[in-house]
Amino acid sequence: MSRSVNKIILVGHVGRDPDIQQTQNGTKVAHLSLATNRRIAGDGDEGKERTDWHRLTLWDRLAELAEEHIRKGDRLYVEGRIEYDSFERDGVTIPTADVNVREVVLLSPRGKGEEE
Repeated sequence: MSRSVNKIILVGHVGRDPDIQQTQNGTKVAHLSLATNRRIAGDGDEGKERTDWHRLTLWDRLAELAEEHIRKGDRLYVEGRIEYDSFERDGVTIPTADVNVREVVLLSPRGKGEEE
């Protein structure tokens, strides 16, 4: 069998506070969005900037870290794998892409008064 790799690295800003849930067996899971920006070719020298939104899922200890320390606007470095799925709404199949996070680093400086 040939070897394959599914790894994604993102650096961006959190779009909303994490949504924390718990599975039936008590495992925490956090969902949040991450914005990354890129330049696209334009008519002038500057070009235009486009924001891409990524759906992130964090499990167990990473979900706990998200619950305690990650907030909207924070800058993050994340590594994980991308997973594709789909769901149906009103008879229409809607594709989804989700990043299952394996590593996260908070790049935003801690605010004054925040405990370390």
